[in-house]
Amino acid sequence: MVWNPGKLLFGGRYIIESQLGEGGIGITYLARNQRNELRVIKTLKEEILNNPAWILHRNKLRQDFRDEAVRLAVCHHPHVVQIETIFDEGNLPCIVMEYIEGEDLGQRLKRVGILPEAEAVLYIHQIGDALTLIHSKGLLHRDLKPRNIMIRIDKPEAVLIDFGIAREFIPNAIQRHTVYRTPGFAPPEQYELEAPRGEYIDIYALAATLYNLLTAVVPTNADDRRHNITLEPPQFFNPHISNRVNQAIMRGMDLESTYRPQSVQEWLNLLDSDPRENVASAPFPSAITLLTQPPERVAPTPVPVVMEHHNWRCVQTLRGHSSMVNAIAISPDGQLIASGSNDNTIKIWQLNNGKLLRHLGRWFSGHSSMVHSVAFSPYDQLLTSGSWDNTIKIWQVNTGKELTTLTGHTNWVNSVAFSPDGKLLASGSADSTIKIWQVHTNREIQTFIGHTDSVWSVAWSQNGEILASGSADYTIKLWHVNTGREITTLTGHSFFVNCIAWSQNGEMLASGSSDNTIKLWQIRTGREICTLRGHSNSVSSIAWSQNEPIIASGSWDYTIKLWHVNTGKEITTLTDHTNYVRAIAFSPDGKTLVSGSDDDTIKIWRKE
Repeated sequence: MVWNPGKLLFGGRYIIESQLGEGGIGITYLARNQRNELRVIKTLKEEILNNPAWILHRNKLRQDFRDEAVRLAVCHHPHVVQIETIFDEGNLPCIVMEYIEGEDLGQRLKRVGILPEAEAVLYIHQIGDALTLIHSKGLLHRDLKPRNIMIRIDKPEAVLIDFGIAREFIPNAIQRHTVYRTPGFAPPEQYELEAPRGEYIDIYALAATLYNLLTAVVPTNADDRRHNITLEPPQFFNPHISNRVNQAIMRGMDLESTYRPQSVQEWLNLLDSDPRENVASAPFPSAITLLTQPPERVAPTPVPVVMEHHNWRCVQTLRGHSSMVNAIAISPDGQLIASGSNDNTIKIWQLNNGKLLRHLGRWFSGHSSMVHSVAFSPYDQLLTSGSWDNTIKIWQVNTGKELTTLTGHTNWVNSVAFSPDGKLLASGSADSTIKIWQVHTNREIQTFIGHTDSVWSVAWSQNGEILASGSADYTIKLWHVNTGREITTLTGHSFFVNCIAWSQNGEMLASGSSDNTIKLWQIRTGREICTLRGHSNSVSSIAWSQNEPIIASGSWDYTIKLWHVNTGKEITTLTDHTNYVRAIAFSPDGKTLVSGSDDDTIKIWRKE
């Protein structure tokens, strides 16, 4: 029996929208909950339960199915599909999971062909991070493959799904294996009825998945390899794969489990970036004379500056959001913090004591999807917010009142920024455009078109004449605001540019990327000054100190790093967050740093 659209489940708490797919014993549906949110409901096929061959085993089948939900429930991680609840509908057990809008890596591979190495390695790092948690819970996934990894739409985030054959394990203890396996991705141990279990089982499959993503070839299956059929190295099919990644894949897919890395982290370390820097040298076109510095002026030679204080400490953790904190802004007077969250709300806090002052966007006002960016006006008591409901809102800070909603973007609003005089507002969107709005009239006055993928960040030069934008097309563009003309494009990053920020004197621009690096650019010449390396995952946010040559960077590796601009050296690493750091901001005096994270908290850091 198949549930038709409109079918009510669990006492009317869920309503079926459509069937998504089916496998050997299971079937999945798209449904809505009582909050009108899309969910996936997975259940067993009724014909399987009623099949004479399964009747003696159907109680175990139901129990194994429920065990999948339990295994998922203990693995709360941004790269693991999350469950909402489990229930029985008649004799059918049901698992309700988050709906991930996007495509699985198998579909992506079929649609676009071989993935770029940087993109594939990013996804593998994310899934590897999830596996580290899964293994710490005493579980093995045992069915890693591209079809079991979803990529969120317009967002470089991989999510591990389908824990149907996940099992508990005691490292290296002999345990019985099920017959389920995917040829090409399953290690030789899964071809044995009884064999030791360890993290190396998932490491083989993770390496095989990366092999497939970089070559579009399914690796030779382990059973054939044991019968002397060769596994060609991935470089055989794709000569553009780096030696480092090629060797890591072959190490991870060694037929002998003891020769593979024995932990996921050990294997991921083999994929780490080459420490050598690649400094760009292409100059800007003559249109760069529109910038703040006249062309004949020579930028000062960087001189090392001795910093008096390098010690930063987390002095307070603010809790109040019910989901990840995507955005942080500090008011120009240094008194207030604004935070935007995946719970669709904005909160205003006092910086000095962490007191929550007000909520913006509760009840009947506010955004209907996550708040991805917030910014204070430099003069008026105004706050703006950009959301994945495709809108921008402007709020009165002292009352919390919503003043207006700006519509015009046709996809998520990822970034918002007031001009230095507060008269204009810029917004960057997943529709690949940047829009300029006149604040006092709420009117859209310009649209900048040139990026070929989502715009993740926008930032104004200090004189308000130039707008910079960072995009998922791997580039940074500079625009002349008055004319709407593109001045130049900065290239050098090998993956999404997530964040950009101007130096206080307007002579440099910093950019952070999903290639795990930060780049500093000299605006007068358009040259890349240096690349800052040290993060082991995407750089999601950067901020300049206003009174010292320091940059702070927040990353998906759960850390914040502080860097000395003149030397390019890492000063310190802050490690109190327990999940992705999404947003950071310096106070105007440079003595306080505020960060927001996927651990649902805001942390206040002060220099000692």
